Amino acid sequence: MAIQLTEEQITYTTNTLSNNGSTDRYISIEDIPNAEEGNTVIEATNSPQESSHEYELSQSESLSFLYNLLYDENSALKKSEILSILNSLKLREDNLPFSIQNLNETDCQGVIWPSDLREKIAIDRARIGEMNWFYNISKSRESIRDHFNFQTYGTKTNFFQFHKFFCKLKLHITHFQLRNLVCCSENLSNGIFYPSSHLYDYNFPIDATSTDECQTFFRVNRLMPDDQLTKERNGMKLDCLMESRSLLYNSNSRISTMTCSNRILACGTFEGGYILQNISNPTRPELIGEFNLTNDSEGITNHIAIHDDRELIISSNDKVLRIIDMTTGSTESYNLPFSINCLSINPHNHNEFIITGDHVNSFILDKRMPSIDYSQECRGHKDYGFSCDWSPKNENILVTGNQDSSIKIWDRRNTKESVHCWNSALGTLSAQGAPVRNCKFSRNGEYLSWAESLDHVGIIQMADLSNSDNYLSRVQSIDFLGKCAGLNFAPMEYGYGEDLIIGVNDCPLGGILNYKLESKCKSLDFDFYF
Repeated sequence: MAIQLTEEQITYTTNTLSNNGSTDRYISIEDIPNAEEGNTVIEATNSPQESSHEYELSQSESLSFLYNLLYDENSALKKSEILSILNSLKLREDNLPFSIQNLNETDCQGVIWPSDLREKIAIDRARIGEMNWFYNISKSRESIRDHFNFQTYGTKTNFFQFHKFFCKLKLHITHFQLRNLVCCSENLSNGIFYPSSHLYDYNFPIDATSTDECQTFFRVNRLMPDDQLTKERNGMKLDCLMESRSLLYNSNSRISTMTCSNRILACGTFEGGYILQNISNPTRPELIGEFNLTNDSEGITNHIAIHDDRELIISSNDKVLRIIDMTTGSTESYNLPFSINCLSINPHNHNEFIITGDHVNSFILDKRMPSIDYSQECRGHKDYGFSCDWSPKNENILVTGNQDSSIKIWDRRNTKESVHCWNSALGTLSAQGAPVRNCKFSRNGEYLSWAESLDHVGIIQMADLSNSDNYLSRVQSIDFLGKCAGLNFAPMEYGYGEDLIIGVNDCPLGGILNYKLESKCKSLDFDFYF
């Protein structure tokens, strides 16, 4: 993960909390080549003329974006049209409910768009994004195009139906490349968890007695069912689960990644640690502890995976993979030649996991082996990786999504070449997609979803891949304005249906989108009167 720090972002590292029983495994830097033949790694460029993270992090927020368009001579929008959109956003803000449930006149974010302007703003965002997407390897998005085996699509479809958009939630992204910041467990009634900054979250006002206006602190919030306190069907409530000012070691930290099980919520910090909370009892969450992993100035906690509520697998930006046994407190460390940005455990064999990071290739690791098996190297991407997942349905199928704007499906029995590769913007207005920051299989493995850096989540049905020959007949495109801060599936209707949770970070259009896939076994509704 490329480090982009400003002076305001440099903070001290918290005191080290020692781990007992630590065991280090070292993988030589020679073990993993920088690139295979024909896939040369080019030096990452930090030149703002060529690539900048500012567009993906702040300049893309809808208000900033629209104001900038007023001075953009190449905009598809006239100044009067931009002012009309700004007025629509003002009207939306004045009448904003806690959640939007019906799309009679608005889009999924509650905006009433003047005629044809929604398409024009999408064209402008694609145009400006084309010049400003961040990359670590020069021309990676251009070089991957010849490898797409889905060049077109047929009709759009809607596998998942819009359910709600919780439009008053202000999500916060610390680093523009790390987007695992909205999480939920298999039991959605335990809540949906996300971080916020007090600077933007007006749902939780700052304590009036506070005298330090410059202090920065975070909150971890929970959105969960509230049937007991409201008569509204499927009512939801919002509460603050954790506030950093109450923490001993992380009062000035920032959240870089989050994950949870039915019992444990794990929050990684930008300063190189993690925080655990027991969420097994929804009415009485308890802080388990605060832990520091490294004092390295680049030791951001990039990703956390939980196995069976007993083991944490933590990827840090200091190029170390740590496996922590929560029952004994022991830590086993793997030193790697590159930083890992995302990891997914094999649901069919917990000893294996796929990793992707600051390398063009992804790797399958087995924690029982002292070194990497080179035959388990997924080769073919042209830029660094930030998302991966392992199919819960087929132990041989994996997916990766990288900064080269492509999604690849792999068969672990032959990882020298991907089985399928396609453009992240399949089915949208843009000819070339944005960097892929999230990709996830549904809980039953029948669907695959991916999120671009901005504005788009795509969904395909895995069965369609096997029935297509260089042609993908169906794709669902969920278009919105904002950065995807997290992508999760949760089972519903006894596991036969699925909830899709999408975190959206934007000012002022941020919130949490909820789409539903109804069970195929669900009985039909009949109106009988007796």
